[in-house]
Amino acid sequence: MGKLMKKIMLSGAAIAAAMAVATSAHANDFDGAYIGAGVTLDNVQGSGDFEGFGVSGPGATIFAGFDMPLGGAFIGVEANADVYTADVAGIDAQWGWGVGARLGTKLNDSTGLYARGGYARGKVEGFWGDGLRYGVGVETGVSDSLSLRAEFSQFNYEDDIINNQGSLGLVLGF
Repeated sequence: MGKLMKKIMLSGAAIAAAMAVATSAHANDFDGAYIGAGVTLDNVQGSGDFEGFGVSGPGATIFAGFDMPLGGAFIGVEANADVYTADVAGIDAQWGWGVGARLGTKLNDSTGLYARGGYARGKVEGFWGDGLRYGVGVETGVSDSLSLRAEFSQFNYEDDIINNQGSLGLVLGF
């Protein structure tokens, strides 16, 4: 993992920790539909035959989902679309989409910590690849309908391609 990616991951962890202990006057009940958008940093690496290959670049994500409360926990489904810029040596990383689920626990009235998993599909240089996405995140309410989200996900695509993605986003609940 490169120095830039480590700095971003440490910064994201610090933001997530601050969000987790913050006490907000705004509840995030993790109940109902939401949409959101964010910025990402993608670190695409190879494994197996592609060991040693790696490149990073900024990107963007949009997502929509639905959460249901389970007492002090919550469960939800989410769909996303991402734009990638982690291009190298004429290979154009383009975009991807996915669907998945998340399961979390409320840390306080406004903040939840969650794990996610699901299916991912990405397009690089005109070719599509299928994979699995898993990760962790934290989300905290800043108003009655607006939340901040920090997340780390790993996408494991076929053909030994891995994308480590950090993201910061805004979530609008309905």
